[in-house]
Amino acid sequence: MSSRISALESPKASGDALEAHLIQSIEEIEYVGDRTATWHDARTTTLLEPTTSLPFYGIVLVEPDVPIEIKGCQIETSNGSRSTRGRFYVKRDAHDRLLEAGGMYLLVVYLPRPGLPQVARAIVPASLVDELLTDRWYEVGGKRSENEVAKLAWSHVINPAGVDPAETVGGQHV
Repeated sequence: MSSRISALESPKASGDALEAHLIQSIEEIEYVGDRTATWHDARTTTLLEPTTSLPFYGIVLVEPDVPIEIKGCQIETSNGSRSTRGRFYVKRDAHDRLLEAGGMYLLVVYLPRPGLPQVARAIVPASLVDELLTDRWYEVGGKRSENEVAKLAWSHVINPAGVDPAETVGGQHV
């Protein structure tokens, strides 16, 4: 990331910044570049176990060499005249590949501030996310790399009662 502000300018820049931070701070995963695979961002290098700052949903551990797709969303986003909980944006083709490979999602909820402080994280199997995405897929038009996408509010995966915007996870500060 070239500057702290650039991460606030676009979802892509925010996603890249979160991805880089997570891959550097979680020693059991390593970066997977787009030349290797465009459908996931990282993979486990050793056994990955849950921690207080990285809980697992639906599993107790992640074995080595499992693909991981990192998805981030803001804690809240504008919805016309009001705000709503942020949503993870999932591309159908990439999701299907992750699902076939028995992969995981590393889901991150962050605050839209410099440094992108994280307020919630979770490792979730693609199979569980698949169940949550039922009937949420829609086609996108135009010149996009994906044909079908779905959006999933973070509160459908992570319990909002356990998320405090004043407390960060992973050693970050608000």
